[in-house]
Amino acid sequence: MINKTIFFIMTTMISTQIAAQIPEKWIKHSVEDTINIPIEMYWDLSFKLNLEEIGSTGNYENLPKIIKTIPVKGAFTTVGESRRVIFDNGKTLLESILEWQKPGRFTYELTELEIDLKRVARRARGNFSHFQLPDNKTRIVWTYGFDQKNLIFKWLIKRYIKRTHQFWMRDTLAEMKRQAEAMYKELSNGK
Repeated sequence: MINKTIFFIMTTMISTQIAAQIPEKWIKHSVEDTINIPIEMYWDLSFKLNLEEIGSTGNYENLPKIIKTIPVKGAFTTVGESRRVIFDNGKTLLESILEWQKPGRFTYELTELEIDLKRVARRARGNFSHFQLPDNKTRIVWTYGFDQKNLIFKWLIKRYIKRTHQFWMRDTLAEMKRQAEAMYKELSNGK
């Protein structure tokens, strides 16, 4: 009985990981950076960052600013929980957690798209992978994937990434780094 239970748990974990991956046929873009925080501490701090601040650092063509999030299911701290993201143009989307593997991987999916992205993509998926480095540093790789509706839309999504999304991701990751390092410094000085 114990072996069957272990098999079930392992099968569930593997199938959750596979489901959370960004499929090869999707259009993808990644950005990465090194943060001067140990991986376990960065994981904890990253979920204290304010999405409304870090996700709205600049003005980008065809990308409205995030103004708030509202919990839909749970506190957005484990697989299966979700929140509604509301933009400054009144449009929304649903963000759901697909993978939560502390401290190494966090994957989310965007569905129920009301923003212009819905014209060319069925959904989008984001993945943060964290890697411990020497000297208490963490390497972050953030990948976005778009489930394009057809080949013409594939080209349009690539154009959107080149003109807008890559800059938003770069700036958002830089803001995440800035805020997390400031919080870490504050915590370290308080010891």
